[in-house]
Amino acid sequence: MAKEHVLFIHSTGVGPFLWSGVPVAAVGGRNMLLPANLGYAPNPTVERGVTVTVEDETRHLLARIPDDGAKVHVVAHSYGGLVGLYVLEALGSRAASAFLFEPVLFGALANDEASDPEAVAQAKAFASHPTFVLDLESGGREPWLETFVDYWNRPGSWKKLPPMMRELSLAAGWKMFQEVRACFSDDRPFADWKLEVPATIVRGERSTVAARAMALALARGRPNATLVDLPGAPHMAPLTKPELVISEVSSHFARLS
Repeated sequence: MAKEHVLFIHSTGVGPFLWSGVPVAAVGGRNMLLPANLGYAPNPTVERGVTVTVEDETRHLLARIPDDGAKVHVVAHSYGGLVGLYVLEALGSRAASAFLFEPVLFGALANDEASDPEAVAQAKAFASHPTFVLDLESGGREPWLETFVDYWNRPGSWKKLPPMMRELSLAAGWKMFQEVRACFSDDRPFADWKLEVPATIVRGERSTVAARAMALALARGRPNATLVDLPGAPHMAPLTKPELVISEVSSHFARLS
């Protein structure tokens, strides 16, 4: 049997560099796979009007895993966590474990009566927002990107980005918009998401109420899942506080030993 693989899936608006600082020792010497999602360099830009689904993303990532029968672990953040759940299900018996940092399942949250009412209201507000999810014309353009970036970081964050970063986001804006729509379109209840492997689900202390609620709800009722509250961490901690997240990745793989 070949060495086990670890598939790292990045989130919206970033790239494989999100996980590039994870040392191989943190994953127990396993083979690390850091592909770019569809629409992110070195892959071609997804042009406005072209539809890309989570299923397309899943097939794209599965094709980057060696066809050697070895077990596969998934490490993913945010939208990557949503895709990671699809990947794990598609892997079947090859799936080994999951490390999910705040997977965004807004469709499930909007209908989850057991979650924090404030978080549910936030999900419903975004789902019915006239432009954020529904408007194909404005989706992914600069006002939309400003709303997106400021929500996951803090008000004013978009305007503080270096011009080059704003240009890169504008180039990927249409794909980013479709990723956000995907987080709302799958409204399966949390309990219906297949997650049967040993899992670590992490939520940041300083993240949004919705992100924290989704992590809690996915872990709820799953004895195979360890819920970790990460002190001082925002939603974008894999980018802004990587040392905290890498420590938890290392702990996850240590628990598998």
